[in-house]
Amino acid sequence: MFDKDYDDFFDEEKGVDKASEQLMEMIEKTDTSVKSFSPGSKVKGTVSRIGSEYVFVEIGAKNEAMIKISELGGAEQVSVKEGDTVEGYIVSNKGDETLISKSMSAHTADIEELRDACDKKIPVQGKVTGVNKGGLNVKVMGHRAFCPVSQIDIKFTQDVNTFLGKTYDFVISRITEGGRNIVLTRIPLLESGLKKELEKLKEAAEAKTVLKGKISKVADFGLFVQIGDLEGLVHISEVSWERAQNLSESFEIGQEVEFVILKVEEKSPLRNSKISLSIKQVFDNPWTDISTKISIGQTLDGKVTRLADFGAFVEVLPGVEGLVHVSEMAWGRRVHHPSEMVKEDQNVRVTVLSIDESKKTISLSLKDLSEDPWNGLEEKIAIGTDVAGTVAKKAKFGYFIDIFEGVTGLLVFQNIVADKRDSLKEGDSVTVHVEGIDLENRRISLSMGVSDDKKETEETKKFLQKQKKETKKESKSSTEFGAALMAALKSKK
Repeated sequence: MFDKDYDDFFDEEKGVDKASEQLMEMIEKTDTSVKSFSPGSKVKGTVSRIGSEYVFVEIGAKNEAMIKISELGGAEQVSVKEGDTVEGYIVSNKGDETLISKSMSAHTADIEELRDACDKKIPVQGKVTGVNKGGLNVKVMGHRAFCPVSQIDIKFTQDVNTFLGKTYDFVISRITEGGRNIVLTRIPLLESGLKKELEKLKEAAEAKTVLKGKISKVADFGLFVQIGDLEGLVHISEVSWERAQNLSESFEIGQEVEFVILKVEEKSPLRNSKISLSIKQVFDNPWTDISTKISIGQTLDGKVTRLADFGAFVEVLPGVEGLVHVSEMAWGRRVHHPSEMVKEDQNVRVTVLSIDESKKTISLSLKDLSEDPWNGLEEKIAIGTDVAGTVAKKAKFGYFIDIFEGVTGLLVFQNIVADKRDSLKEGDSVTVHVEGIDLENRRISLSMGVSDDKKETEETKKFLQKQKKETKKESKSSTEFGAALMAALKSKK
């Protein structure tokens, strides 16, 4: 019998195993398709499977690479699926295990490893440990580093304390003093994705897609809205179809709003790009088909929204304002400012005079709803009569006198008796004489006291004329008597 220890069968089997291993090693050495990676190398691969702790990625190496699932959203909300592309950096390549990461992990490393990361612009993970003058203290792979406040975010940082205790990816911008001075920045990492974000926003602008964002700042001129890593501005004119005034009364920081993108203006650096937004254009334009909603001659109830020197703006429909010009505020009365007739937030009833859809303007009238006080005026007052009135205003050439509500006459200085020309004040009650009425042009000429002067002047003139005639008669009689006396004396001689 053969001893089992010297069985040729087993000896042959062992020889075959060794030969197979040698053959596989030769194949691997000659297979040029298998790539070799060193720590720090940037790689791109395809997700092959998703485990409970790691996502496995095919990067063209001998074995699949692994990336922690926590870097891709976590097990419950993993952000990738099989077949998706993943980019990362080789952080470990030992034996049959290749680990990749979005950034260099937080393990302790020597200064040469950090120099290598600096030269290759490999992201490193760091935790913000403190705040000092001008920036933040950060612990990176066992080393103390510094990040200037201008390099911590691409948007304005109002309170740097919000970064305390948080872990971020950084890029090492420089290492000096033998590693004692390490300066970091987040800007390149944050801007690397901005180009794609801007392209998506341009597409959304063309499609007029309604998006959502949170208000990051409220200013007098508009609202700043956070859109991912970018910030857009809703100018005050684009907040509402209705007139917006004090935005801080209606909006607050952190409030979510819907908007459409009007324009994306790409700048360099990308973080300075300008994005114009509109909240009001999410809703229908109230001016669309306005002529089907209101018509000329229609009476509407509205609210005075604001006053200008030339008139009052009245909101007649939500987001639709019309103008009541000062000339349309009162009959026959000169309105110098709309505040004489109305005030802001006052409810008024107006008549539509005209509509211009192209210019988005509506002309309104307040006075059309009241009776024209000039109608039948000739039956109320007549030329040559005295009427009572009130001094409304003094002008360069005289006084305006209110006779009736909406009926004002003009009393010029030359038609005022001399001793009263400068004695009248606004609000004085006066009695005036009607010199003339022009209904077509709505003008009334008045006088005060000069009619009595004229009467006295006429009476004086008549008296003087009478005296002149009597003087001439007496003069003639005296002449005739003298001639007769001379003739009598001559005859006696």
